[in-house]
Amino acid sequence: MESGKTLEQELAEEIRSAVAEAVPATLPETESEAGAPDPLRRAEQHLTPSIPEGARLFGLKTALLRGFRFLWRDQAAFNTLALEAFLRLQQEWERRFARIREAADRASADARRRSAVQDARLAVLEGAGDRGPAIAPASAAAPEEEIPSGVYSLFEERFRGTPAAVAEGQRAYLAFLRGVPGPVLDVGCGRGEFLALLREEGIAASGIESSPVCVRLCREAGLEVEEGSAPELLAGKPKESLGAVVAFQVVEHWPAGRIFAFLARARRALRPGGVLIAETINTDSLSALRAFFLDPTHVRPVPAAALAFLAEAAGFVDARIEYRAALPPGERLVEATENDAKLNRLLFGPQDYALIARAPRAVGD
Repeated sequence: MESGKTLEQELAEEIRSAVAEAVPATLPETESEAGAPDPLRRAEQHLTPSIPEGARLFGLKTALLRGFRFLWRDQAAFNTLALEAFLRLQQEWERRFARIREAADRASADARRRSAVQDARLAVLEGAGDRGPAIAPASAAAPEEEIPSGVYSLFEERFRGTPAAVAEGQRAYLAFLRGVPGPVLDVGCGRGEFLALLREEGIAASGIESSPVCVRLCREAGLEVEEGSAPELLAGKPKESLGAVVAFQVVEHWPAGRIFAFLARARRALRPGGVLIAETINTDSLSALRAFFLDPTHVRPVPAAALAFLAEAAGFVDARIEYRAALPPGERLVEATENDAKLNRLLFGPQDYALIARAPRAVGD
């Protein structure tokens, strides 16, 4: 034994040498993410036998300890490796549990949203029941029956997509609305996905919605929404008071005359240079028409050329069409020939299109 070194120090050095041969050279020397001490120091502190000075038979015990030190040297290496394996396993399980918690949180949020829709639907139906059925005079024509708003809200909940998916599809329209000369009006705002996006962008906005269920959900989310019919409410807006009017998946619910009335009143309410965006189903794609006929409240498909013409007739300028919601490659034909490309445009073209137009700018702008 070298002079100046105790038996414990010499044994510790041998254990350190044995562990260094058994574990990777990159073994960390700091505490792990789990907060456990470094395995080398753990082995040195807890696995090195020692005999206190002054103990009975100190010399004999010291000699025996030196003779049998090989017994715990391998054990120290094994314990060090086992400790490191445990720490790595612990970290992996912590990552897995974190992913499980995130999935559970998403499922819980979706369940709360669906519960809110159900509560709103029941509130509307109960309110209608309290008022009782309206009794028309015998000479009056029977009013046209409509799908109750509560039932239609469930239809949208099942077939339109989650609020997150709808918002993601509408996000691209924000680029057209930054810097518009006034607040934005979202006609047929539904559950308020686009209004929430505008709020995140700091763009002043409000909505119009005919469904009392959706109106309630929007207001509970802190969004400003009027309940009623879009053309009628637009007629009451002051002239040149808005910076933009948007309508996503709305015009297909109206006959042609109502579409034109909406466009003319939107034009009147927009300030010079204000923006109009109207998104609807792409009638040039046969696969998109499945979505049109799925919704029982749709009136008629609106071809892009017809909508652009009506907008120009209502006084809009710079009208253009942008096609959106392209199908993924796996749902389209492989375009090996020019005819394949033609068939894709006809059968599997983009599912939607958007009309984007402007109110004429003031003279001198």
